[in-house]
Amino acid sequence: MAPAMVNAQSDSTSTILLKRGGTAPKAPKLDSSRYRVRQPESRKTDPDDLEEKPGTYIPSPVPPRKNAQPVTPLPAPVPVTSAPAETTQPKPETKPQTPVTVQVKELILGGSNEEIDQFKKTIHPEDPRANVITISMAPAYYYNDSRSDYSFRRYHSNGLGIGLGMNVWITPFFGLQSKFFSSVSASQRSGGVNSVPVDIQAFEAGVRFRKYFGVSLKAPHLRWGLDYHDSMNKISKASTTSIGRKSSGLSLVLEGEMPSSNTYAHTFQLDVRPRLKHSEMTTGVEARTGTKNETNAIGLSVGGQWTMDRSNQVFWRGQYLIEKNLFDGPATLKDPHTDQTPSGVSVNNTLVIFYFGFKWGS
Repeated sequence: MAPAMVNAQSDSTSTILLKRGGTAPKAPKLDSSRYRVRQPESRKTDPDDLEEKPGTYIPSPVPPRKNAQPVTPLPAPVPVTSAPAETTQPKPETKPQTPVTVQVKELILGGSNEEIDQFKKTIHPEDPRANVITISMAPAYYYNDSRSDYSFRRYHSNGLGIGLGMNVWITPFFGLQSKFFSSVSASQRSGGVNSVPVDIQAFEAGVRFRKYFGVSLKAPHLRWGLDYHDSMNKISKASTTSIGRKSSGLSLVLEGEMPSSNTYAHTFQLDVRPRLKHSEMTTGVEARTGTKNETNAIGLSVGGQWTMDRSNQVFWRGQYLIEKNLFDGPATLKDPHTDQTPSGVSVNNTLVIFYFGFKWGS
């Protein structure tokens, strides 16, 4: 039986699977006038290729349906950058605030408890500044002179006196002080012939602050403070030619010690009394220099001190005080020397004292 040739094909439009002739069929093309394959960017050599930029939107050749929404191109993606991690800075340490009461206490006492203890440990053991209490006593000689145009306020006296003093140091930088001076068996002329007893006294007490410029025995230091001052010339009531005086008020004080060696130091003191309350004391005559007055005073002292040890010192001091009274209005009595009643009288009262004494401290 002769073999028969069988031809098979998928359909009438498809390409015959078996060759019919000697030429090979051409490769089918994908271009069906509906789609166009775009060459890769690196292989654009065909001049017929469209010059398209990357990212160019190519509309679809399929006609849009009716009532279809227009296609909106998607926006280019935004590159996401990671936010830098927050770096936490360490907060500065805040020191606790010192209460106001503690600040005031340290200001008055001169420092904190630690600073005070440190000074006590570093100061020389034989330095008198290490003492808590100091008592002084000094015999003195004084001269008092009152000058005025009104004869009832014009007199003078001189004689022996005594001076006492005490300092209590709560801390090495802050303390209390008091001083007292009194004449001893003093007298003054009355009527040009007779002498009458007179008492001259001065008292002051107040606070002291102390500033050091070192801890050695030759280190200088300053003291300053505020005192209440009271002084008077108390004349016997037997006097018929003079009247006494009394003044009181606040005094600003500055003191200092400047050692020249381990055993000797120069000392000074300045007293300023800008406004004092002044009154006159009645004697055998009731006279007033004026209706009201303005009074101020100033004092200056210089001296020296020998230090034998922490507990014992010997000192000398010369003190000069002057008080000025300026009265307003007329006097109450005529001046017996001029037989006139003066008005606006001024008085200058001077007190000079020389001390030589001893200090004891502990």
